[in-house]
Amino acid sequence: DQRVAAVAHLSIGFGVIVGVGFLLGLAINLVIWLRSRRSPVVEYHAEQAGAYQLAVLLANLGMAGGWILVLVLWMGDYALGWLSFGQILTAMLVLLPFEIAWYFGTIALGVYGGLVVAAGRDFSYPIFGSWARRRLEAKEAARVVGPRQG
Repeated sequence: DQRVAAVAHLSIGFGVIVGVGFLLGLAINLVIWLRSRRSPVVEYHAEQAGAYQLAVLLANLGMAGGWILVLVLWMGDYALGWLSFGQILTAMLVLLPFEIAWYFGTIALGVYGGLVVAAGRDFSYPIFGSWARRRLEAKEAARVVGPRQG
């Protein structure tokens, strides 16, 4: 179980492959999550890792969309109201090191989580870990209590 749970976290490593990498990692995670119903440990780690990877993917798509917008503005020689293209490009270039750090940092956090879980210790992502734990506890409580009698 620990190894499979670790793979759920490690699958974000495919994000290094620009393009379909994050989608491949999410697909691996989804398969693990769908097959995890027999193990609460695997289910917990697959669920939080999947939520984390999806949030990272959406943030990365948003940043890529920002760069595409800047390129379209540049190619069309447009301006956004009081902002010139030069000001927008300068802001984007100032943000570029942070975007690169975000990209590799999010992958590194997932790989670190996978290594921690593979070593037999618990790992949870900020926000996503507590969310997944609450969700699984509620699911378990509903299973113990059973369906409501009406």
